[in-house]
Amino acid sequence: MDMKDLNELRGEFEQMQKRAMDQACVDGSCELEPPEDYPDYLKAIYAEIMPPVKSGIYFSRWDLKRMAQELDESFAIDVRERMFQKFMQWVATPEDFRSVIERFSSNMDMKSEIYKEYSIKYPATKEIFDTKIAKVEKSKRYFEKVYNEFFTE
Repeated sequence: MDMKDLNELRGEFEQMQKRAMDQACVDGSCELEPPEDYPDYLKAIYAEIMPPVKSGIYFSRWDLKRMAQELDESFAIDVRERMFQKFMQWVATPEDFRSVIERFSSNMDMKSEIYKEYSIKYPATKEIFDTKIAKVEKSKRYFEKVYNEFFTE
């Protein structure tokens, strides 16, 4: 088979693929982006709460698993973002979201207490830990803001 025949065969194959895709997409089944599994406000929460640089603390995978277990939910250890998604999937009512806020706040308070303890034991670190504690408090207010915007009328 020479190069001309190979190019013709390649062209025919591409045309056949295009026709197959056009036929398959008639019903709209081949959308480019899959539908979201959870609402946009959860993306916003993830972006504001989960990065330690924004929230002042690190939520480990084990933290997420423990918080979910406190609410009688369970999921496997996985990538943090997927675990967060799974944790938030069951939120359907304002009461559910309030329970999630309470779990996150409790975890944040626990870690803030450790920061306070360190800043007392090691006075040179006080400024660093005070900044982290301020971020934690801001994150807790952010949760309340989201709750008020999406779950109260």
